[in-house]
Amino acid sequence: MRDSKVKSVYLNSMEFSAVFQVGDSVGLYPFSIAHAVQKERPIFIDEYDYFKDNDTILSEPLPNFLAKSDTKVTRHNNNSIRVNSLISNGVTGSGIIHIGSFNHGKAISILKHKRIIQNDR
Repeated sequence: MRDSKVKSVYLNSMEFSAVFQVGDSVGLYPFSIAHAVQKERPIFIDEYDYFKDNDTILSEPLPNFLAKSDTKVTRHNNNSIRVNSLISNGVTGSGIIHIGSFNHGKAISILKHKRIIQNDR
């Protein structure tokens, strides 16, 4: 393990399963699911109808892009991690800001966006 020395951090916004971590960690696994409805104009219909899932996009198994490999890594991290200044406008939707080292991570963010368009044109 190493020391992580950070002089200043400015993080304006952090939400929706985002992670901000200073220091070493074994693993980071943020997970976020969002369901959004965008309307072209105010339409007052039963809002519940827009959140019924007729399709299976939110229940399908996620693909695993992390293939196992027999890679041997040797590290000699004797020096500390030094950060003078970090400025970020925002972290969201399973985003990670991490100062340090970690062994394994998997960030998942699922967004289902429905749009309601006028058809009287």
